Amino acid sequence: MRRSMLRAALAIALVSPSAGAQSLMLTESDALARLSTNSPHVRAIRAGVDVARVDVLAAARWPNPRSTVTRESVAGVTEYLATVSQPLPVTGLRRLEVAAASARVSTSSSRADDEIRRVKADLRVAFAGLVAAQVKERALTTAADRLRVLTEILANREAAGAAAGFDRLRAEHELSELEMDGVVAATDRAREQAFLGSFFDDLLDPARIVAVDGTRAPTPVPPLAALLEIAESSRGELVALGHEIDAAGFAARVADRRRVPVPEIVAGTKSSSFAGGDVGTIVSVNVALPLFDRARPERALATARETQAYARRDALRLVLRGQIAALRTTVVERRAAAARYRAEAITSADQIERIAQISYDAGERSILELLDAYRLGSAARLRLAALDAAVRHYEVELEYVSGWEMSQ
Repeated sequence: MRRSMLRAALAIALVSPSAGAQSLMLTESDALARLSTNSPHVRAIRAGVDVARVDVLAAARWPNPRSTVTRESVAGVTEYLATVSQPLPVTGLRRLEVAAASARVSTSSSRADDEIRRVKADLRVAFAGLVAAQVKERALTTAADRLRVLTEILANREAAGAAAGFDRLRAEHELSELEMDGVVAATDRAREQAFLGSFFDDLLDPARIVAVDGTRAPTPVPPLAALLEIAESSRGELVALGHEIDAAGFAARVADRRRVPVPEIVAGTKSSSFAGGDVGTIVSVNVALPLFDRARPERALATARETQAYARRDALRLVLRGQIAALRTTVVERRAAAARYRAEAITSADQIERIAQISYDAGERSILELLDAYRLGSAARLRLAALDAAVRHYEVELEYVSGWEMSQ
């Protein structure tokens, strides 16, 4: 009964993603292409830039004119005054405010670019996770299939009296363990499919996704100095802080320019009922004298923001240097370790399995030694899948942090 229930659970967990629906074969490039500009992730990030652009429109607008109508009546004489006043932004203040707002838009755009690169990096990590989950599931399925064949052979030998029941029971127990590991691997694969599917807005069933891992030769990692130089020009946050410094500089100039009076032209007519009535004209110029408000708070705020942006940029450069150095070392060493393990451990495990099988068939080794060889080989293949997934994860992180783009 236990074996029947286990096999039923395994059949459900390992059901092909294409059963009932056609599989969606995706390479990493295909997955990135699906993360288009219409993706909710990208649109949500870009919306912040559109909000910042409104400040440019607000800074560029002209002030509205004001209309005033006044009626005065005394001693039987009535006078009407109708005027229109218009501030004239001819001091250059509006131009500087537009420049400051435009620099803030550039800041927001650079940060949005960095956020989109982060989303793409997360997608690539999710893709690598699905590849690793598929490799693990296939390795366990292959191991279980091979052990299932062995179990059937041992059952036939036992029925013919050529083998002990212990060998069959021990092999069946090992098969049960592998089948349960396969169920866990299948659920892990389903979870990775759902995670990868969350990046797309045009996919209804994540179970359809099959990650196709294209074989590629490892791209040589540039030297640390080259990676730091790339990061200086391509990391969105560094570029954004440079725009913040520019915006703060323009804000300081805006504060200084506010001390220049903005003229306001007033024009209109005046009519009186005295002596039969008459109509005259009114023309005047108004200016606000900067005696008390000399924009000191605005100037201090601009200076503080500029100082803050410089400090944050210097701190980020130090952080990036440490992160890039650590990630570069990790990628180089993990690549070497994975290549060494593939060349030595996997080859050795294959040889051990072959020798153990031949020795067991010849009666020179026990079933426990044969199963131990099977287990060693399966563990080695699972370890290699984990090593390859870790290498890919660190490669993606190095690309994001440094701005270096590995050839696909």
